[in-house]
Amino acid sequence: MIVVSFINIINPPFSMDPMLAKHLTYAFGHIFANCTIYMAVIAVYEILSNYTGRPWKTNKVFLIAWNCSTIFTLMIYTHHLLMDFAVPKWMLIIGQVFSYANGLPVMVVTAYGALMIVYHSAIKWDFASSMMFLAMFGWVAGAVPTIIDATIVINHIMHNTKWVPGHFHTYMGMGVVAMIFGFMYYFNKTEGTQKEKSLDKLAIVTYFIFFTGLTGSFLYAGKISAPRRWAEHLPEWTASDQVGALCGIFIIAAALVFTIRFIVGLKKIGSNTTDKSLKSAS
Repeated sequence: MIVVSFINIINPPFSMDPMLAKHLTYAFGHIFANCTIYMAVIAVYEILSNYTGRPWKTNKVFLIAWNCSTIFTLMIYTHHLLMDFAVPKWMLIIGQVFSYANGLPVMVVTAYGALMIVYHSAIKWDFASSMMFLAMFGWVAGAVPTIIDATIVINHIMHNTKWVPGHFHTYMGMGVVAMIFGFMYYFNKTEGTQKEKSLDKLAIVTYFIFFTGLTGSFLYAGKISAPRRWAEHLPEWTASDQVGALCGIFIIAAALVFTIRFIVGLKKIGSNTTDKSLKSAS
């Protein structure tokens, strides 16, 4: 679609059907976002199993759920097009029905599995294990407003409001990104000599409290019909904007702590590797 757009700039008579272009855009964006989640959750399966000493068992129910989720993910991008009258009705029905079904593997299989693998395991909670477990909360919590928005009668009212960035930031910020930060710490801990500090615990608490505030401000703004993608907001909408901006400052501060600690840990890994090489050479 991008290539066709460039050709259209050079040769305007050569164009693409606008509806096809919109479908391709949303299909790519929705599938790409879900792929990041499905790749990141691998770290949850592996790391929580290591901490608890319990294997994350794969059975027929687990495999069937994940295969269904993979198939549904390719189909349900049309829940972003429920407001388009020109989209065939059968596609919109698929978008609603399978959006509901797609949430089940997340809530029933993965979230329940995380609870069961931790239950009575005497797990040692540190940065990595805490981030992985809390990430499951972010993922599941983000799926709830997603399913609500995928309901056609609700979507017609809510989809062009800030309700959508509210659900998206919940499962991406407190889900995927939390999984990535947790894996970063786990990597430094296992490969290097990084030790957990009180600052790390404070950063985790800050990150999740204020990310909940940020996403809450988005969802509340959707409730009062504040539109997304507007350059300016009416006075009655600005209070939620200000709360979100304040929360964003603390989120950035916590993320900086995570990132700086990771970079420092990488340097230690590099120095340890150099020392080992020199000893072996001598």
